[in-house]
Formats: sequence, structure tokens, C-alpha cells
Amino acid sequence: MRLLLRATVVAVVLLFITVIVIWLALPHMTDRKVSGELALPILDEPVSVVRDANGMPYIYAESLDDAFRAQGFVAGQDRLFQLEVAKRAATGRLAEVLGAGPDDVILDLDKEARVVGFERIARQQLQILTPVSHRQLSLYLEGLNTYITTRESTHPLEFSLAGFSPEPWSEAELLAIAFYLGWGSSGNMNAELVAFEVIREIGAAAFAEIAPLAINPDDVDVSQVNGIATVAPHEMSMNIASPAAWTRGGWRQLGVGGSNNWAISGEKAGMTAAVVTNDPHLDSRSLPGPWHPVGIITPEVRVVGVTAGLPGVVIGRNEHVAFGVTNAYADTVDLYIERLDPDRSDHYLEGKVSIPFDVITERIRVSDPASEKGYRDVTLDIRFTRRGPVITDHREELGDEAVLSLRWASAEYLGDTLGLDTLMLASNVDEALESVSNTNIVSLNFVVGDTSGRVARHASGVAPKRLSGDGMVPFLVTDGVDNWGGRIPAVNMPGEVDPKHGWTGSANHMTAPADYPWVYTTYASPTYRYQRIKELLSAPRVTAEEVWTAQYDTLNLFARDIAPILADALNTADEASLNRVGAILSEWDYRDDAQLIAPTLFQEVIRQLAKATFIDEMGEEISAAYLSNWYVWQQRFDAMLQEGNSRWFDDQRTDAVENLTTLIRHATASALTRLTTEYGEDRTNWQWGEVHRIEFVGPLRLKGWLGELTGNRSVAMSGSGETLLRALYPQDQPFDSKWFASLRMTADLNDSHKVRAVLPGGSVGRTFNPHLADQTSDWMDPKARQYWWFSDEAIEANTVSRLILLPDQ
Repeated sequence: MRLLLRATVVAVVLLFITVIVIWLALPHMTDRKVSGELALPILDEPVSVVRDANGMPYIYAESLDDAFRAQGFVAGQDRLFQLEVAKRAATGRLAEVLGAGPDDVILDLDKEARVVGFERIARQQLQILTPVSHRQLSLYLEGLNTYITTRESTHPLEFSLAGFSPEPWSEAELLAIAFYLGWGSSGNMNAELVAFEVIREIGAAAFAEIAPLAINPDDVDVSQVNGIATVAPHEMSMNIASPAAWTRGGWRQLGVGGSNNWAISGEKAGMTAAVVTNDPHLDSRSLPGPWHPVGIITPEVRVVGVTAGLPGVVIGRNEHVAFGVTNAYADTVDLYIERLDPDRSDHYLEGKVSIPFDVITERIRVSDPASEKGYRDVTLDIRFTRRGPVITDHREELGDEAVLSLRWASAEYLGDTLGLDTLMLASNVDEALESVSNTNIVSLNFVVGDTSGRVARHASGVAPKRLSGDGMVPFLVTDGVDNWGGRIPAVNMPGEVDPKHGWTGSANHMTAPADYPWVYTTYASPTYRYQRIKELLSAPRVTAEEVWTAQYDTLNLFARDIAPILADALNTADEASLNRVGAILSEWDYRDDAQLIAPTLFQEVIRQLAKATFIDEMGEEISAAYLSNWYVWQQRFDAMLQEGNSRWFDDQRTDAVENLTTLIRHATASALTRLTTEYGEDRTNWQWGEVHRIEFVGPLRLKGWLGELTGNRSVAMSGSGETLLRALYPQDQPFDSKWFASLRMTADLNDSHKVRAVLPGGSVGRTFNPHLADQTSDWMDPKARQYWWFSDEAIEANTVSRLILLPDQ
């Protein structure tokens, strides 16, 4: 017995030691080299890559050419698996390695990428790029492909576990990622599809009453805005099958993220130079997050910031200028209802003229272990009209009746420069704005500031001059006359330079002024975040510390307007449970703080109230589609609630005539039922931070304790979709935060040594690497100090490792 006990103890001890050894060794298995020397024959001169305590690389090179080569190599070291997945997503090749997925979800994503044609458009772009823009891409790929082909033993562990290997990249694949990212900022395709569904259900006149409100708070008093929207006057074709199946695909949530940015002039900051702040809101739950931080130091430039798989820096600062971005939501996409030729099924009509569809065939390889070859090929025939690809051919549920084509201005009006490739070289606001004007692929609001104290905001991308229609709903093709009359000139895109009040900023709201001569967009974020920025920046002087802290502000202006209306209805109810909710909302300071119950109650009552308002007229499926996109309905619903007497508050399914008060009480009862069922009777479990969370997942996306070992973590969140501390959840998935700050940055150009910045994950996308998610705690804490180092002195003082890349001698 003793011998058995000893053997058991020894076995347990050996197992424990083995686990510890494996755990300590894991970060070094297939790890990349970050210290010492390494031959990199593609270089002209030696390059030094030093890393700080967060693993952020700072590339010292004797030329920009070598800097871009080294950046590509380092990107491979730090983010190769993430980059490979992004490339496959952009080029429609995910199913090749991951299979079709449950219910063909991965295959459908590949189909969508092929239909829109990110790589196809990229090849067209490459044909007209200037040599300078072209060269930056090729230099970056020299470095990335060298890492892929010569450092196989250090490739991330994820490739072995996923069962495939990375391949060298082409320039078209790299540029396809830019178009893929640009597609995410392309406006309201999702909203058009939803409008199409709603109009088929309730008619154009009723839809006009609840159509999206896109408001510029600098032009109008938001509290006075309501009324019936102007909907494009053409008749919608009502005998076309609904595209509901298409909206059930991967793009249902397109365009509900966002960002905040603002630039404070030197004078307003009480200093000489400007201060630029930016927190782009993206779905960043997959660790380490989308942004790869990097510093580039050459005789021509000193710049630190982040990029998303592309050469250079997109958000950051150089010695003279700082720059940040938000999604501008310019409406760069229109859908068209095409008329088929009844006599020839392979033709469509332009007026009375019958035109054959252009057709291309794509073959998607799908990994399939059940197949004899280990894969199967799926053929995809894509039809094109003069406007673009037909999107409604590619859902089995649609049948042959629905013919909607897609027109994307970014694909139609290609420029010969990338724009972003010169932004990081700008020496003042004017040069930065020129670079922004040359950035066609992506629709962003840039804010810039320089060391002289000047600030500006300007929208990038291309938007069409609509001659008819406003882009809110699909356009019915009748006479064959083009409804686009070219693009809005880049210099006329919305913006402002050196505003008198000393700051400029954006929060995905409508930025075009009321007298703008073209339709810029009918689709934009509700105004709450921008209005809060205006409140916080109204003081005569605002410091860099204050603008950093503003990113964590939790005051909910939507709640400030609407919670008193809810409370009034509940405080006068006959039921004690409703009175208690009314009392909580009455005492609330409208801050969405994690320890409070009031934000949970408010958000759930609003969810139930919105559902109850629209489900009777639209039905369950269509109302769910309408409510799935906050930017479609929330600002309109706010106006309806404040007005108080909309006909929509009457439940058409009953004989009684309900009013807003009745509906609020019913919605609150439903909210209490759901919260009790979901979280239990103990209301401490209803605290906002208990129910409102971000579920971060590691690169391997494992479940359970294995997932926790490989990066998964659950974080309680203050803030909401309406606050500057953004944490927005899908309306039908309460309260799982999906869109939040993928980066927080304040670049104080008066500080020559550092930029304050933090990521929700980390700098390195390799499982078991200590820098996969080491910044998360500091990302949550407004008082934490994390920096990108800028001066040579600061970089050297914080250097943890140094790698010398040597050219072939």
C-alpha cells in the first residue's frame, strides 16, 4: 500500500513538474527571434528592431525602403496567423482551410467576398497605382514573404493546430485587405436591405415615418427633429422576392460600430502644439485585436502608431503631425432593383434596351475531409449589370425573382495613389489634408493636428453625386439613365479647418452641413457621443489629461432624455414592481457604471419597448431586422419617445388604443421577466458590470479551461452604445458587447518623448506569448499609464530586446 502511495505521489509530482516545464516552454515553442542578429538579405543596410516592455517593435532603418521591408518581416513575426486569416477573408479563401462551417457560414463569407470582389478590384487598382504607392506595397511584401519562406520553424503554433501553412502573398492580396477594410466603412447597404424588407411589409408611406434620422448636431437642435423623412419618390417594385436571406448572412451587422476622435488646438490646450485623441470602435474580441503597434525611424521620418496589416501607420503621430480616424459612414454603396427581360432570362432591361449580363465564374475550394480528395470545389457564377454585381443570386432561399445589383463608389472611382502611404510623412495640417483627400479606398473622418497648434477634420473616400434617389432605399432602374453624376470632389468632402472654438471631432454622426449640395449619407450614428464631446470640450481650456479621461466617460445622453419619461410612466403605475423600477431610474445619474442596476434596467426596458412598438405592424422577423441595426432606428425612436404621441405606440393587434405610458409599463414588465429568468431573483446579479461584458477569445478560439489557458477572458464593462466609453451590443444579443475601443490614444504634440496609448489585447498575436493580452487591465483603467515611446531617449530607456537585421554581406 505504501509503495502504491509513493508511486502515486511520485507520478503526481512528475506530472506537476512536466506541466510546469511545458507551461514555461510554451511561449518559446516556435517563437520568433527578437534578440541578437539575423540575416535578412533583402535589406540594403542593417536595420535595428528594438522592443519595449509591451513587445512593441521600433524599427530603425537608414532608408524608408528598408523600413518597409523590415516592417513586413516584423509583421510576419508578430501577426502572421492573423494576417493570413485576414488575407483569406478578403480574397474569399477561408473555406479552403476551415471548411464550409456550420450551415455553410464560412462558405457564405467566401461567396460574399468573391461577389463584391475585393481582390478583383485590387487588381484593377494595381494597374493604375503610381510607382511610389506601388513600391511601398512591394517593399512590405518583400519582408513579409521573406519571413514566410525562410523562417518556417518560427511560424506561429496556430498554423500547426489549424492544419495549414501560410503562403507567400501577392500585391493584389495585400491590397484586397485594404478594400476589405474599406467595405466595412462603406455606409448603408445593410440599411437599404432592411428598408427594402420593411417597405414590402408596411409600404413606403409608413416607412417614411420611421426612416433613419441622420442629424448634424452642429446645424440643428436635435430635440426639435422628428417628422416624416423624405423617401426617394420612385415606386418600389413589390413583386420581387424579399432579400431577407441575404441580410441573414454575415453582413447583417455591417455599419454599427464606430469611433470617437477629436483634436484640440494648441491654444485651447493652453500649449503650443495640438492634442489629438482617437478610440476606434471595432469588434476586437479576437485577441490580440486588429491593430499592430509599430515605430518607424529613418532619416526621413519618425512615426509611431498602429496599422492593420498594411505598410506604414494609419493612426499615430510623427514629429510634426498627429492623426486619428472614425468611420465617416459616407454612403458609398447603392443597391439597384434590376428589371429582367421577360423574353431573355440572361438579359436585363435599361429602359427598353435589353442588355446581356456579364458573367464571371469563381471556383471556391472547400476543405472537406469526407471527400476522397479532401476538398470539393464550389462554382460561383457572378452576374454583372452596368452598375455592378448581382448580390441576390447567391442565397438559395431567394429564387429567381429578386435581382438586386450592388454599386460601390470605392470600386468605381479608383485613384492612382493610396493616400495613407503619404499621411505619415506629412509635416503640417495642410499636407495631412492632401493625403486624406487622396485616400479613396476607405471612408473615414480624419482629425489632424500639428506642432504649430492647428487642427482640422476631413472625410476621406469617394461618395457619388446622386442625380436622383438618396440612397436610403434600393433604386428602381426604369429608364436606363444613370443616377450617379460622378463623385463628390475630394476637396468638398465634409470637414473643417482651424475652427474658431478651438477643436474639431467626430463620432460617426452626420458631418455634412445642412446646406451640403449633395446627398452625403442618410445613415449615421445617433448624436449622443458627439453631443457629449461638445459638452466636455466646451471649457475655455482642455488639457491632454482631460481629453484622455474623456474616453472613459459614461454619461448616457440618450438615457438623460428618455429615462425621466420612463420613470414618469412607472412611478404612477399601480404595480409595486414597476414603481421600484421607476424609483431606480428617477434616482439614477444616467451614468452607465458597472456597479449600478439602473443601466441594466434602462437598456432592457428600451429593448422591450422598441420591440413592442414595431412588432405589431411589421411582424417578428421584419421588426427584428429593423431593430438589428441601431443606426437605422435609435435616433428616430428617441424622437418618437420625446414627442410622446406617435401612432406607432398603439398595438394594432388589440381592440384597445394603447399609448406610450401603457407601452412603457408593458415593456418594463417584460424586461423584469427576462432579467429574472436570465439572471435570477438576486438583483445584485443585475448590476451592469455583471451582465454587460466583453468575452475576449484567443487565436485558437478554444472553449472552457483550455480557452482560458490560450487567452480567453471575460471583462465587465461600464459604458454602453451611447457613451464615449463605448461598449455596444447587438440588439438581439443582450448585453454581450461586440463593438468597443480597439485602441485608446492621446497624442500630445507638446510631448516629444511619448504618446499615451493602450490596446484591449496586446501587440503580439501568438498563443502563449506574454504580449497577447497584457494590456487589457490597463485598457480598462483610465489612470493607467501606457505609452508608445517616441524620442530616441525614451525608446532606448524602455528597450527590452534588440534584434539586428543584417543584409547579405
